[in-house]
Amino acid sequence: MALTHSDASTDEATTTTLVDLGDGFVGMSTERASLRIDPADGGRMLSLVIDGVDIIGACTAPPADMPPGFFTGSFVMAPFVSRTAYGRFEFEGAEWVIPPRVGPHAMHGLVFDRAWTVDGDALFVDFDERWPFGGRVTQTFELGNDHLTVTVRVSNDERSMPAIAGFHPWFRNALDSGEDAEYEFEPGTRYLLDDEGIPTGTIPGGGERPWDDAFTDVATPPRITWGDRVAVEISSVGSHWIVCETMPGAFCIEPLSGPINGLATGDYTTVTPGSPLVHDLTLRW
Repeated sequence: MALTHSDASTDEATTTTLVDLGDGFVGMSTERASLRIDPADGGRMLSLVIDGVDIIGACTAPPADMPPGFFTGSFVMAPFVSRTAYGRFEFEGAEWVIPPRVGPHAMHGLVFDRAWTVDGDALFVDFDERWPFGGRVTQTFELGNDHLTVTVRVSNDERSMPAIAGFHPWFRNALDSGEDAEYEFEPGTRYLLDDEGIPTGTIPGGGERPWDDAFTDVATPPRITWGDRVAVEISSVGSHWIVCETMPGAFCIEPLSGPINGLATGDYTTVTPGSPLVHDLTLRW
């Protein structure tokens, strides 16, 4: 059952109730914040308004050779994140192939381009024929006056399968009122990527900028500020991150449950019946 409750320690109203906003959108709101989601367009968050300020954005000039769904709002990546080299990986002694998305590689999972179903206060989507194992992805949301937590579960009630999950939020480079974004991100390890975005090794620290890179061993939760209008801290149970600051109009700080090309390298979670992969994203302001 959906709940709306008051946390006595902060006197904060918190809701997990999705409401119909009309025109196919769903969302939720508290006194200070509101969330709008488009189930039909990849189950993505289209806006998060905090004290009248929308921090979710979109790349203003996306590359023509990539799906436009890569470059707007905040969407879930599953059952893999970023690229899987040539769409090939091994699991339980067999080789499996995912259809390529960008050049020869599979990219950004298999649910950002699917319509999700609203089921009470959750969204879900079943994997289609591109994923040979079956299974389902579910999103739930908790919105408070000072935070948003999105939880994703990758599950399979029939058999075991590999999985990695991630969130791909686009944050505005500048607010409508003109304040520019600044952010703190302190990685301990950076993945070296080849020209096609596949990891080849690691180096200490963050390396050269601008970043369109993957990291781990992040020292403190990333923090974004837009002048004195709003400040947001990002946290997650995930072990890996991607930061993209090379696109016009918006940038990404993406928490991941595993690395780029993790299906191929074996760095994934094995999902079994009754034991899903659970991953989360919390924005706190």
